[in-house]
Amino acid sequence: MQKTAIIAEYNPFHNGHLYQAKTARLETGADAVIAVMSGQFTQRGEPAAFNKFSRARAAVETGAIDLVIELPTRFGVQRADRFASAAVAIAERVGCQTLSFGSESGDVSAIRQAAKAEVESMPAYRDALQSALKDGVSPAKASSTAFASVYPDFDLTLPNNILAYHYAQAATSINLHTVRRLGAGYHDTGLADIMSATGVRAHYIEEGVVRAVPEATRTLFHQHTMAHWSRYWPVLQYKLRTTPQPVLDELVGIDASLSPRLIEAGLEPTFERALSKMLTRRYTRTAIQRALVSVLIHFERAELPARFDDVPYVRPLAFNSIGRLALKDIKKTVPLLSKYHPDLAFEARVTEAYRLPLGDESLREHVQTPQFIDSK
Repeated sequence: MQKTAIIAEYNPFHNGHLYQAKTARLETGADAVIAVMSGQFTQRGEPAAFNKFSRARAAVETGAIDLVIELPTRFGVQRADRFASAAVAIAERVGCQTLSFGSESGDVSAIRQAAKAEVESMPAYRDALQSALKDGVSPAKASSTAFASVYPDFDLTLPNNILAYHYAQAATSINLHTVRRLGAGYHDTGLADIMSATGVRAHYIEEGVVRAVPEATRTLFHQHTMAHWSRYWPVLQYKLRTTPQPVLDELVGIDASLSPRLIEAGLEPTFERALSKMLTRRYTRTAIQRALVSVLIHFERAELPARFDDVPYVRPLAFNSIGRLALKDIKKTVPLLSKYHPDLAFEARVTEAYRLPLGDESLREHVQTPQFIDSK
């Protein structure tokens, strides 16, 4: 069986995702398209607009995705290289022959060449990185600046190019395929038939209207409360005001320099005002949001994976009839978690932190099983 993987968050699944998945199926000759999808929180450190089970179901209901596999939170709420390493490892473990991804460049050979250049090992890169860090910029900005100074032929400042680059670095046995991104950019909030996920969410919050999504996604907006940071701020206020600084210092993404800022920000009345108090050249919005996820779920550094290319389980979230055949193929070589298992204890904790501010009493990790969707 020819299996093509797509690494995604589907936050939410929109028309651009639909185009990418259909194009990937056609151009890679896939019998099954498998999404490796983030859980309740995204790579950039935000609560996913809708819970992972609903997002997985919607993706399969479109007919463009046949099987959704979970990317666990400990691996998913990480910087791009770690996120990519874990997601690619899952795709390869389940026997996908091809990994398809969106990119601003649309040129898979350029992505491969950039990844093979081993820029990060060059003395000139390391010198430029240290110089940028000394100037007080964030590690991500310092890295992209240093990269551009050594290898200007590939733009590593664009979000999808960044992930594509790290996918190429992480790939060991899987072929690479890219689809050039259409329509709005990653952070673009403009209106179009193909909008960014950021734009879809922002337009709904501001106008109460859902645009540029398949019907399965539109249903999510009608059936569920959309999650966003403001709903979590009262819980975070409590935790930031009551957690001792030495305890905060032990959480992932937080150090002795950031923790006092977090504590002070906990006195602000709204999430956005708190965020504005914490933003600096060193601490970007993404870095702060990831730190806040750590506070919310109490993610200790001791709980970080020893290796990010070694995910301990494969867990299907939703599938259709083609996905069922893919699972039968995968089960021949890979154990699957289809029912609650002790390995899911961390995810159960994450789901509790995610669901309680939303008042969703139905969302319980230990009762969830993979969902079969007849998407014909």
